[in-house]
Amino acid sequence: MENPRILVPTDLSDLSLIAFESANYLADVLDGTILPLHVYQPEKESASFPVTPKASRQIADIEKEFEAKVLQYADEDNLEPVVVRKGKPWKIIMEESEEADLVVMTSHGRSGFSRLFLGSVTERVVRFSKAPVLLVEKDSKIKPLTDILLTTDFSDNSLEAFDYAKAFVKKTYAHIHLVHLVNLSQFDKISSFEDQVAERQKRLDEWAGEHLEDIRDKVTAEALPVKSSIHEAIVHLTNQKKYSMVIMSTLGHTGLNYLRLGSTAANVLRLVKTAVLSINPKMDDPIGKEHGEL
Repeated sequence: MENPRILVPTDLSDLSLIAFESANYLADVLDGTILPLHVYQPEKESASFPVTPKASRQIADIEKEFEAKVLQYADEDNLEPVVVRKGKPWKIIMEESEEADLVVMTSHGRSGFSRLFLGSVTERVVRFSKAPVLLVEKDSKIKPLTDILLTTDFSDNSLEAFDYAKAFVKKTYAHIHLVHLVNLSQFDKISSFEDQVAERQKRLDEWAGEHLEDIRDKVTAEALPVKSSIHEAIVHLTNQKKYSMVIMSTLGHTGLNYLRLGSTAANVLRLVKTAVLSINPKMDDPIGKEHGEL
């Protein structure tokens, strides 16, 4: 995350353009640059974010409009030249993300649906992107970045998110709330449940000391008992406290590789109002032919 190249795909709608506010803040903090991307396709092929049919317009005109709109949200010094391409939006975004360190986008553009109904393009980007994806909304406030919720289930997959959290803390002096959630339904007796929570708290403290050693004074580690599902508990935490960002891996302990998005991560992305940075532990794996047909 040193001098990151930040890709921001947009359909030029006001809703999608707000992603540039968060990208601009991160570019300032991390000394990075922003690559604005707009993908269009013929009207008969257009479907959902970030697609806008513009077959009758010249590319130069689109680029001019695009640049003018982006400059309303981001500083010129942070911007690379805008990119306008024709094709299937999610595939073009994947191609551009190959040279990016971070993707920042909203869950919807012109359709305006809530995050509960992730747009098809957005969901594919989150599933397949080799760069981490920061999903923001109009109510997401990452500036200033002060409190980060970082989740772990003690899997190697979940550990992938730790380095990104550290990078943000070192640049912003934000605080990390590292949580491991223990579901009560896994245990028959209250006594064994309490013992497990204590044992996992000990392990979490060890993880914080080992994997977040250089920022340990900025980390609060908590193993928390929950009666609901894990994703509901995370939503509850974000409702209790206004975190600047949630950072999590898209895969957990199961390591299920189907579409590269675990059920907990998918539900968190749909339900929380906080900005969510999702990291794909399989980001170095090639996208299979079966995925390209989706």
